[in-house]
Amino acid sequence: MLGFGFYIFAHLFYFLDIPFLIKFIISIACFALSQCMTSMRYIVAFTPHMSYIALRITGALSAFFMTLVSIIMLYDFFILLFFATRSLLGIETANYLAWLSNGPLTITILSIALFVSYTGCKHALRCPLTVERELLVKNLPQELQGLRIAHLSDLHMGSTFDGKWLSQLVKNTNELQADLILITGDLVDGSPSKIASDVEELKQLSAKYGVHISLGNHEFYCGPKPWIETWTSWGLSVLVNRNVRLEHNGYPFVLSGVADREGRKFKGMLRPDMSEALKDVTDSDFVIFMEHQPKNADKNAKRGVNVQLSGHTHGGQYFLLFPLVKFLNGGHRVGFYYLDDMTLHVSPGTGLWGYAPVRVGSRNELTLLTLANKD
Repeated sequence: MLGFGFYIFAHLFYFLDIPFLIKFIISIACFALSQCMTSMRYIVAFTPHMSYIALRITGALSAFFMTLVSIIMLYDFFILLFFATRSLLGIETANYLAWLSNGPLTITILSIALFVSYTGCKHALRCPLTVERELLVKNLPQELQGLRIAHLSDLHMGSTFDGKWLSQLVKNTNELQADLILITGDLVDGSPSKIASDVEELKQLSAKYGVHISLGNHEFYCGPKPWIETWTSWGLSVLVNRNVRLEHNGYPFVLSGVADREGRKFKGMLRPDMSEALKDVTDSDFVIFMEHQPKNADKNAKRGVNVQLSGHTHGGQYFLLFPLVKFLNGGHRVGFYYLDDMTLHVSPGTGLWGYAPVRVGSRNELTLLTLANKD
């Protein structure tokens, strides 16, 4: 991040004809801007009573920083491509440094970054859109056709979103009258002692077959066991390496959840255990499976899972990150994927990673999935 701060300063300000003292002050500002994400991590982790206004301001600065870096990188890419093309054609071009740090260019790039980050933050921080989609499944039993699942993921309560935001989300979710409400991890970014008063809005969620939660990697950063105890005391079902049997239209099916793979990095904490998650499940059982990260979807398809719901990717969140996010998650970024006889749905995130609350090219959504047979 400090390197990117230097990159911004060198590109936009170093070659400007302004006094050294002003350049020095601007350089400090660039380096401070580069540390906003780190600052937010400390605020979320160690501040007993967080100010959501402070989090929003710091998050907006992080979003501006990320946007500014990406715009400068795009500018450099196209300018270097322009220079390379002219060089290959034998056409002389002015020195590249002449294209850096001139007043109009600096003002233009800063203005674009400000506009993009503002609109990106505005879209990211609103209550998510409700989107209804058919979830097509091979060999779907007739009795399970029409089963309605509200899929939520990656709320990241505590890093940006507060109880007021969650209250509206809960209201919108209950209005869907789904048969199942499934939350596939990264629900919180803080301990119960700090943010339970905001998260307890979840107690109002209601569905015919209950509200079920699986763990994401961020639950491990703030301690999963206190949250499991808290959610369970609220009457919510937490599926950590276990399954439950439910019934729809007289037809039984299995709902299962596994601990996030991040649990392997923490001594004494819950590790993912597929054997336990699918304990007593037979080949004839119809299995709906919750795993926060979609990386293992190919393996889960071979284990007899019929439907997998995941999150974690946030749909890439920022368009320049789409290829990287897809690569890091086994080729799965957002939407539906058909793997053997299994259907995977990767949520774009109901919330988002609050340390940089910006979306460009993606959106947060509350997804209502209706099971239907795939020919």
